[in-house]
Amino acid sequence: MQIFKNKITWMDMVSPSEEELKEIKEKYQIHPLILEELKVPSARAKAEIYDHYIFLVLHFPNWNPVTETSEPFELDVVLGKDFIITASFQQQVEMRQELFEKVAYVDFEKKYLDESPIELFSFIVNNFLDFTMRQVCHIDQKIGKISSQLFSGSEMKLIKEIAHIKRDVLDFRRIYRWLKEILDSLCRIGPRMFGEKSKVYFDDLAGESLKVEHTIESFADTIESLEATNNSLIENHINVLTRTYTIISFITWPTLLVIGTFQMNAVNIPITGLPYDYFIMIALAFIPSIILYLTLKSKKLF
Repeated sequence: MQIFKNKITWMDMVSPSEEELKEIKEKYQIHPLILEELKVPSARAKAEIYDHYIFLVLHFPNWNPVTETSEPFELDVVLGKDFIITASFQQQVEMRQELFEKVAYVDFEKKYLDESPIELFSFIVNNFLDFTMRQVCHIDQKIGKISSQLFSGSEMKLIKEIAHIKRDVLDFRRIYRWLKEILDSLCRIGPRMFGEKSKVYFDDLAGESLKVEHTIESFADTIESLEATNNSLIENHINVLTRTYTIISFITWPTLLVIGTFQMNAVNIPITGLPYDYFIMIALAFIPSIILYLTLKSKKLF
């Protein structure tokens, strides 16, 4: 447990122990149900208002380079009028490490522990939102790569890459949707607990979350358009191949017909036995196809 204290107390825990939970229960009269929630990760985000504090479960999208997908990083928050308790369940997470690096390099106690817990809460969440915004840059880079390869003749290869990007966007949106709803709800329930002066901070968080939402929605629209364009190119390529194969089949049909005729097991096959019969058969087989080819070529159908 880390404790930062001035006029406001911030207690930060990672996978809280029974002793830590007992301490915050006795000191801040935390409801037993919340203590149970703080023991293990929660399956869903939530915001609940109690007599003298608000309990929040926030899930932030966190990119995992190993699985190549976004996973939820959970931050549980108990936000009181003179204290803030945060709990998470992953110590070595980059967004958490970056937050405490900033804490070490600013005049933290004077700037955030000497005012209201709302400013401190805004500082924490804004840092996570900023980190989240920077994390989606990998999606932007992938989209740029797809866009540059779109007309390079590698349409079939791009199908899988586009599918991976769509999965990234879907995972991010699935996690982020609930986070945004919680931050929006704080604009309504927050001022009831902390007064109207706190509304500006909650509105600011909602605005920052809207920026992230607009960014990921823009990526979603872009990848959908790229997928539609890539599918059109593939469809056009298939149509060209189908047309080509149809014309080739039509041109070679007389040749196959003549050759098939001379392969029949019949007694009186014409031309057979005449001088130069082989060359006559070759001429009969290929001349009609050559004529068809030249005719189609002259009409620019091939």
